[in-house]
Amino acid sequence: MTGEMKEKETIPVELDQSELDALVEVLNTVKFLRDFLNDQMVHDIAEVMSVVFKLINTVASTDLIDVLERGLQDPNLDKALLNPPKVSTWGLIKAMKDEDVQKGMGIMIELLKAIGRASTD
Repeated sequence: MTGEMKEKETIPVELDQSELDALVEVLNTVKFLRDFLNDQMVHDIAEVMSVVFKLINTVASTDLIDVLERGLQDPNLDKALLNPPKVSTWGLIKAMKDEDVQKGMGIMIELLKAIGRASTD
């Protein structure tokens, strides 16, 4: 450097009000995150995310994901979500004769048993 102070070059930027408002919102969010996040918060988030990733890895290594995905893509489920049927006690008992309901209940019961066994360890 020759001892001369270089003049900073400025680039004129034109922003309309909506762009300026969006920029202010982004800066406010960054300020909030900077103020909110400290070492303890980052540590706590890392612990929670570690558990979440372990659960995702465990579920992904089973057939449960495939079964849930196929079940959620069933067109009958879409129809039921749009127009939920009312099921009486008798309707529930009657549904228990359906093989698909029996399989689904069997999976749910095994899942409940596994959770119960895990809770005593």
